[in-house]
Amino acid sequence: MATPKYEVIKQDIIRMIEENEFKPGDKIYSEGELKKKYQVSNTTAVRALQDLVQGGYLIRRQGEGTFVRRNFKHRQVFVNESGPLGKLDVQALGEIVEQTQTEIVTHVKDEKIAVLLKVSPTEEMIKITQIASVNDTIWKVQERFVVASKLKSDALERLAKGSSLSKELNTNVNLSALPMKMTVNIQNLHNNSDEEMIKHWRTQMEASEVETLALFVVDKLTFDSEGKPLEYGKSLIHPDYYAIEMQTGENL
Repeated sequence: MATPKYEVIKQDIIRMIEENEFKPGDKIYSEGELKKKYQVSNTTAVRALQDLVQGGYLIRRQGEGTFVRRNFKHRQVFVNESGPLGKLDVQALGEIVEQTQTEIVTHVKDEKIAVLLKVSPTEEMIKITQIASVNDTIWKVQERFVVASKLKSDALERLAKGSSLSKELNTNVNLSALPMKMTVNIQNLHNNSDEEMIKHWRTQMEASEVETLALFVVDKLTFDSEGKPLEYGKSLIHPDYYAIEMQTGENL
């Protein structure tokens, strides 16, 4: 499927901003200039600019034109998340056994998740819960939501057996390679309101540990190549097993 023209324009402008061809405060192409440069309709040019304004890249000034935001924050960032093998002393611990248990729930309806995925509140979703452990100790509990209609009828059985969600969604690339928004917070386990998720932790911990343990809470919203929400995921991660490394595009 060919990439829509408005998406081509958007990605070109984003690239020029990230490569400093357009700097914060600079005036960029007008709608007329975009029409001529890309041989597109006025509607296509307007949509590309509006999407970039909504995405926080640009700002439009009545009667003056369109400019790169001065408080521009959208720099290309490489995010590397490391799990147990990146944090644990393998030599000291000896053999390390990682396991993932997958639970799938169908016919899920959740208004908050529907808003994130930009679908009707009545749209049915699939919830995939994954409990990851190392040497029988849980280090991550993750919930992932996708619109049911995006998966084939026999995909659930394959997912339960370990198939990747990337493959079942037919994205052609790993989900981690697609555009995404991620937030990371820290929250005490005993104050966490996600009872369905923390029940897995409670099964292996003493009450005193529950009172003191603080977990990483990672929210991810992944988008397809056209910028449409594809998957929402939330993870609770033990700090002893997790680290994040970030680099800006200038250092890649």
